Amino acid sequence: MTETVHRNLTISSLVGISLIGTILAFILVSYTPASQDFSWRRPVIGSIYALICIVGAIAVFFPKKCSRIVYLKNWKTTPTTPYNTSQLDERKTTNLFGFKLTHGHHPNCESFSDHEFQIGKRTFCAGCTGLLIGALISLVAVSAYFLSQVQIDRVAIPMLGFGFTAIPVGLLIPILAINGRAARIAANAVFILGMSSILVGADTLLHNIQIDIYLIALDVLWLMTRISISKLNHERICTNCTQRCV
Repeated sequence: MTETVHRNLTISSLVGISLIGTILAFILVSYTPASQDFSWRRPVIGSIYALICIVGAIAVFFPKKCSRIVYLKNWKTTPTTPYNTSQLDERKTTNLFGFKLTHGHHPNCESFSDHEFQIGKRTFCAGCTGLLIGALISLVAVSAYFLSQVQIDRVAIPMLGFGFTAIPVGLLIPILAINGRAARIAANAVFILGMSSILVGADTLLHNIQIDIYLIALDVLWLMTRISISKLNHERICTNCTQRCV
């Protein structure tokens, strides 16, 4: 019970900080005047964000390690969760250059049937696939923006609107009644694209490196919060399940 309370408090804190951070970001973007532009700002911010996208894309294939980063117990040691990650079968993993990539990490249970999809003999997590798609699209789009001199002032406001809508919705995806593999893929991809939209929109209007760095840090917090909520939701599904994991 103590670990459960601690985990719930941790996730509640992450959600609260994320929401406060989102409100603050909206205020900063809305009321901060544009700053003097510097030629080195775009390459620096673009490189930092591109690195985060690359790391995020790689992390998708190591879900167990990601869970540890957000201070949650893994499946194996959580008392209320019968599922053990050691039960992953060869359909959910692929060996590539000596690395074991995990692309499916849910138990073989009816409760998780719409959380994964199959291509050939391989099983893939719908949510992680969406995050990967979002990260790859963001990597290309944000790199193209920051490493060039393109101006997109006309679409900056719509991009901000899209981003500030996608983030809170994306955080609530795990607890919303979203069914279907395609819906999970799309929702998670949009969540990541919302992050990059806010960054690009804010940078276009403000040219402020401090706000850019704040938004990048907030992106990391949003993602950690999203992973935490998702994992807690998975544990609750397992706790309420009467089937034996296979």
